[in-house]
This record gives sequence, structure tokens and C-alpha cells, in this order.
Amino acid sequence: MEEENKTPFVHFIQEDRFELNSYLNYLFNQFNEYVPKHMEDVKMMEQ
Repeated sequence: MEEENKTPFVHFIQEDRFELNSYLNYLFNQFNEYVPKHMEDVKMMEQ
């Protein structure tokens, strides 16, 4: 993932807790954005 897409952990801290669910959702969304783009690149390279 690119440098500008990095999100600090402070976005997932609520009072004295770390919101693991929010963080996992964030990671899942980042992954879903990355994989289709990456797969398109792989298909283009194979042709």
C-alpha cells in the first residue's frame, strides 16, 4: 500500500481502548481496494 494511505493507530483509539473491530474493518477495506487493482496489473502483464 502506498505511503499516503497509511492511517495512524490514533484513529482507532477510543478513550482508553483500542477499537479492534474498526481497525480490522479498515484493513479489510484497504485489502479489498488493493487486490482488484493488483489483479488487473497481473492480467495485463500476462498478456
